[in-house]
Amino acid sequence: MMTTLSDRILTLNLIGNGCRTLVDYVENLLFTRMRRDFYFGRSRALLFVLALLVAAVSARAQTKIRSLTDVINGHAVGGVTTDLVGNIYVADFGDTVWKITPEGERSVFASGLYGASGNAIDHEGNLLQSNFYGDSITEIDRKGQMQPFVTSGLSGPVGIAINRQTGDVYVANCRGNSIAKIATDGTVSSFAKSDLFSCPNGISFDRDGNLYVVNFRDNRMLKVDPKGFVTPFATISEKGLGHLCFNVDRFYVTAFESHEIYEVTLDGTVKRILGNGKRGVVDGAGVKARLSFPNGIAYSQWGRRLYINEYVNDSAGSLPRRTIIREILLEAAK
Repeated sequence: MMTTLSDRILTLNLIGNGCRTLVDYVENLLFTRMRRDFYFGRSRALLFVLALLVAAVSARAQTKIRSLTDVINGHAVGGVTTDLVGNIYVADFGDTVWKITPEGERSVFASGLYGASGNAIDHEGNLLQSNFYGDSITEIDRKGQMQPFVTSGLSGPVGIAINRQTGDVYVANCRGNSIAKIATDGTVSSFAKSDLFSCPNGISFDRDGNLYVVNFRDNRMLKVDPKGFVTPFATISEKGLGHLCFNVDRFYVTAFESHEIYEVTLDGTVKRILGNGKRGVVDGAGVKARLSFPNGIAYSQWGRRLYINEYVNDSAGSLPRRTIIREILLEAAK
């Protein structure tokens, strides 16, 4: 079939247009894929960076523990408390109480005690210190000068809690399985007795004036109302407990025999915040941290931190006696 010149020109134009269309298609396809790969790669990079940021924030937010002192030889573990200045007072269940600055500088605050166990700071800044073996309480002023506070009516006193409204002092009697009340005039009376007590050890008030007690010989936390009526409140860990402290809306409890720290809210919810049940002295966060018979515990007046003392031995009765004081940095408030 004969074709005219105009037909040939039209055919060439069609072929040329088709080639340009194909080239354009290929170019558009390649550009689309490149753009997709670019955005996909950038998205992956952004997700990776975001994951790193979340991990970093989570790590900073986690509750963690660090050593405040070196291991101290020749001493065991009693109570721990803090004053409004930020100092920490640590009893050794022997004859000594140390005063430790927030920076970790330790000095002997008082000596000559007899089984220095639980303690508390009164409204004048005096330290009330239990003498477990002496069945007494000693008052120690800001300069470390001592005088008797109570010399009778107690039986194996350990934890001390002070009612800030009335000034009355409440003492956990381990041997007596009871709570004693010391009025502002020094009169000692029985406040609470119960079969639920099993060497009541730690004692603390909540914000409503109720007392809470943890047992040394089992894993129960008990509530004691203002009239002295005792009821079960929470079960913590699996073994004997140490002491407890309160801040705002929750308690912090040492699980002495389980080597852990617990948080207990006012509705009775229990949460482990440090330790994994294995004994050791390992700084770190969460279950990676290891503790060794944590006993005394106190909340800092200067920030979200706790102070504890620990018995650094294979068993609670092994020798030589060794202890360490550590600082717990609590996760950010939610």
